[in-house]
Amino acid sequence: MQRTVFRLVLLAVSLIAAPLAAEETPPQAPPDTEISGIPEHTQGAEGLPKLLSDVPVTSHRVVLITDDALNPDVVTLDEGQLVAWISYSGAESIVVFPGEVARDMRCHSLVNFSFAGDELRSEPISAGEFASFCELRPGRYRYRVVRPIRIKPDDAVRELKGEIRVGDPDA
Repeated sequence: MQRTVFRLVLLAVSLIAAPLAAEETPPQAPPDTEISGIPEHTQGAEGLPKLLSDVPVTSHRVVLITDDALNPDVVTLDEGQLVAWISYSGAESIVVFPGEVARDMRCHSLVNFSFAGDELRSEPISAGEFASFCELRPGRYRYRVVRPIRIKPDDAVRELKGEIRVGDPDA
């Protein structure tokens, strides 16, 4: 009889304890640690990244790449602005600058661009993707957008031409 009572008490305790344990809140990271690889000093509310006031913020001008045009084909930037290309074309596009443009770039490293021979070329940009370029010194910079592969003969124009004007290039 004692064994039966002991078993019933043990069963009752386990049935009551299991739901209570499930209701406990999961452990929280201490406030001075990293959350998901985000250093503590860059965490905002709830561990989300926050903007740092000591990081310079620059504005961008955007050039849309379509199957048959660049919009705008001539983009004017203020000093310090950057340019980015977003593709809405069904064909992969590559932004190409003459290599000497590198002399007028103000950046520490190229992210979307690399040298190929005497040209500075972006990685291929598919529909919905983008590439951005470093800040440039005042001046005029001509570039091309090329399509290395055509899917069918009547699709995207094989080459588009554009220009970036920074500051007052005629001054």
